[in-house]
Amino acid sequence: MTNALDTITSAEYEAIRTACEKLPRPKGNYHRDDYVLNLLLTVLDYQNKRPTIEKALAHFRAHHGEALNDHASLRRFLDTFADDRKAATVLWGNNHWRRVRELRGLLAYFESLPEPAVDHASLRKWAEESTFEQDFKGRVKGLGLAIYKWLTMRLGVNTIKPDVHVHNFLKKSAGRTLSDREAVAVLEAVAKEIDRLAYELDWSIWERATGQDFPLH
Repeated sequence: MTNALDTITSAEYEAIRTACEKLPRPKGNYHRDDYVLNLLLTVLDYQNKRPTIEKALAHFRAHHGEALNDHASLRRFLDTFADDRKAATVLWGNNHWRRVRELRGLLAYFESLPEPAVDHASLRKWAEESTFEQDFKGRVKGLGLAIYKWLTMRLGVNTIKPDVHVHNFLKKSAGRTLSDREAVAVLEAVAKEIDRLAYELDWSIWERATGQDFPLH
């Protein structure tokens, strides 16, 4: 596979580096140590508006927070529903049934691993040791590189999630749209060069784009 950095011109790289150097240090951070919350955010927190996500999480906590507090209880709960639309209504109070399907797939995937990732410690170990291409690509329908990176970042992996805010920042800086792989590669390289953590740089971009400095929790 071609190194994604090889497709970045020196002028583009310098423009991105200059833009990154101007970013202030972030006030918040992404890290989460709640196993169930990390799974819920993985399927809820993409292509969804923040109020929708917060409302879904509030519904989950109010109705299921104590009972569905680990992998096994969440899996048993989903197994009682044949209809994902009904499950979505009960689980997080909306009709986002496709995200229930993705949650089922995520649970099944983590169970299927040679070393199952069924609690926070084992999930973090998986995040630290896995790669997208070898370990996650194509494993859960609907979940791609950006979502994988977002999950692993919340678990402490020093990387970049190529979401809309990152892509907009890079397009404005470099003057063109970069691929997901290019976005991750160039920002990881720049972060190292300017002595910033990659996930910290990602958070700085998010804070500037949204005007917020607090995470979903």
